[in-house]
Amino acid sequence: MAAIERGNDSSLDRRNHDSEAQWPELVSRAVNDLSRIVHAEFRLAELGIKSLIEQEIDRSLKVAMALGFLLCAAVCAVGAAITGIHAILGLWWAAFAIVAAVSGLAGVGFFLWAKRRPESALSISG
Repeated sequence: MAAIERGNDSSLDRRNHDSEAQWPELVSRAVNDLSRIVHAEFRLAELGIKSLIEQEIDRSLKVAMALGFLLCAAVCAVGAAITGIHAILGLWWAAFAIVAAVSGLAGVGFFLWAKRRPESALSISG
């Protein structure tokens, strides 16, 4: 009977020793898995940010091109207005003065319009 008990004690000792020997390996696996998950999340976030930055650059380039075309159109319109008024009046200085006055008034009007707060903001804050 004592031999059987000694056998059971040694098998329990072996099991305890085996389970204790597995803990460092299990912890190592858990840390490795966690590290891989964190790296994967960083890669996903990097891809999302990269995509967002590319979209913003594309949008900015399109806006810059549109503003360039609008500036070109404005210069041509001013030139056409000056030439047309000169053809009517026959005086260059009068043509330039009229176009300058209209452009200045339009600029001031747009500035005041842009400075005005939206009505929804006025009703919320007031």
